[in-house]
Amino acid sequence: MLSGTVKSYNPHKGWGFVECNGQDSFLYKKELKGVCPSKGDPVKFDLGQSEKGTTAVNVTVMVPEETAAYFGEVKSFNPSKGYGFINSEAFPGTDIFVLRSELPGGFGPQGGHCKFKVAKEAKGPAAKDVMLLGAAGNQVQQMKQSPWGFEGKGFEGKGWGKGDPWGGKGGYDMYMGMGPMSPMGFGMGGYGKGYGYGKGW
Repeated sequence: MLSGTVKSYNPHKGWGFVECNGQDSFLYKKELKGVCPSKGDPVKFDLGQSEKGTTAVNVTVMVPEETAAYFGEVKSFNPSKGYGFINSEAFPGTDIFVLRSELPGGFGPQGGHCKFKVAKEAKGPAAKDVMLLGAAGNQVQQMKQSPWGFEGKGFEGKGWGKGDPWGGKGGYDMYMGMGPMSPMGFGMGGYGKGYGYGKGW
């Protein structure tokens, strides 16, 4: 086996490059045994060939278990209870427990692909720092951008100027979607500062 370094890796696309003795080889997700590498990670691998050129195969990422990141898939998630489970090739036959607090926006779509770290707890392995990938990640981003989503910014008014007798700095602010997250993924909005009065003439 050869020794090299991860030159780059995109977890959303599932590929990158390994550098060894000045030569770059393709690095594909299917060769990583469920581990998600980062730039600079040392690796051991064999060389193979694909239609795109030299490829790293049978890859082992040489990082400590407590700092390693893994690929997984959300097996289940119960929004009312606030927890679920993740499956990963790196942990065959084991369900990785995950709390809502470790998921982006508290959202865990069943079947969604993800990147995560693992902490060993009394009841078994638990997922930490979960990042949703691909379609699942895009879904969360769309919810964030929606004015009715759990991080929607809504509208903001600036009020009238100082020269108007009814003016002021307060204005009328309305925020949509800034409230707490509901099980269906919608925020519960509120209202801002109301009207202000200025200095007059």
